[in-house]
Amino acid sequence: MLSINNINPFHQLLYVIIIASIGFILIPIHFNIVQVSRDTLELITLFNWLVISVILIYAIPKGIWSISFFFFFTFSIFHGGLVFVSAIDMITDQAILKAIRYWYPLQETSLAIYLFNYTMVLYAITVIIFSKAPVPAQETIHSKLIKRLHHIGGLMLLFMVLVFFAIGFGTGALSSYGAYLEIVKKSPLITLIFVYIYLFIGMSIVFVAASYREGFGYTYFIVFAIWGLLAFKVGLRGEVMFPTAVTAAILGRRRIPLKTHKLFLAVTLMLFATIIVKNARISGDYSSVDNINPLNAIAEMGSSLRAIEEVITWRNTGFELLNGESYWAPIERQLALFLPIERLPSLQDKRLLNVVVMEKAGPIGFSPVAEAYANFGEKGIIIMSLVLGGLFAKLDRISSTLRSDILIGVAIIPLFVMIRNSFAFIPVQIFIGLVLAFIILQLAKVKVDT
Repeated sequence: MLSINNINPFHQLLYVIIIASIGFILIPIHFNIVQVSRDTLELITLFNWLVISVILIYAIPKGIWSISFFFFFTFSIFHGGLVFVSAIDMITDQAILKAIRYWYPLQETSLAIYLFNYTMVLYAITVIIFSKAPVPAQETIHSKLIKRLHHIGGLMLLFMVLVFFAIGFGTGALSSYGAYLEIVKKSPLITLIFVYIYLFIGMSIVFVAASYREGFGYTYFIVFAIWGLLAFKVGLRGEVMFPTAVTAAILGRRRIPLKTHKLFLAVTLMLFATIIVKNARISGDYSSVDNINPLNAIAEMGSSLRAIEEVITWRNTGFELLNGESYWAPIERQLALFLPIERLPSLQDKRLLNVVVMEKAGPIGFSPVAEAYANFGEKGIIIMSLVLGGLFAKLDRISSTLRSDILIGVAIIPLFVMIRNSFAFIPVQIFIGLVLAFIILQLAKVKVDT
């Protein structure tokens, strides 16, 4: 069972002061009042991340098993992994070094590292301030309803996995990671189909995890694991890791997380699998895996930093701030389906930053930090950190019930996916996820009642 940290207000204040001090120390370095080398900046970033991670484990009620911590950890690895490993000079894979040499040494990347640091600091402070232990819920639910929801989620998972392989093999997208990128680049329709396949797979495993009870067996978890391994083999990384992180967070809400040694084993296996996947992502095949340093896997995952560097470069070359347009555009485009509003083809709508980054830099993914910076500059980083920190702290405060766990799970899957992507698909995915979850919950309840 998961224990809940008892948070002393004095300790909470102390944690906030320590993290805020980290932010204040960065300011004179950022503005060259105190000059440091890139190597020193990387070491400072690694130190900051370690300190903030340890503090969050003890400063928020559910510690490592909270949604807030899972998001922080996932976000920081995908944005800072490259910096962390470079800081200790442990990038030993020549393919990674070759892939980053064009952008990582740039001055814009140094600014991106500062923005990443500020995001960690502001997010952590917000989470600590707004965190509060949830009140245990007294829930009485018919066992038939729980089992029905478990099987509904499992059957949805099976169906979506079959659709994934049918589309993947039918289009040739699963023959290699290079083929996958080429096909999704050429066909917006196939891209959209894959986006929603990943969404529904994530929703399905949330239903399975939230409704899991002792004696139900692990069949559906095994199906998800098999899909994850095969998708990983192709080179799909975030598509597997993000729903996995959400699933772990939902199990944490239910106080049935993995034991520490099992978690360590799972993370270790994931890192070694990522090393193999890295070869497919960078060189395009599995012809050789000549370096099994697991830190290379962390470095390879940290490429979201490039999206921030790209946006900084755009601004330095005349890109005008969007002032919130990339957040409004996805909502407006959905409203235009029903209202007399002009709706440009998606590839012509330059408010959609997934379109812009594909044109300017190719399939490098995106980042919530980059999106915030493209809209509001430095102010956007502050706003984004406060909003996400406050939101996840609030979700952690909600009592764990079958209904709340399912609704929270399906709602946060797109937010985790946003770690490596633009905001373009997020509003409609959250809406679709919540609507379908409400419908399934109601239909399952009606079936049991009758």
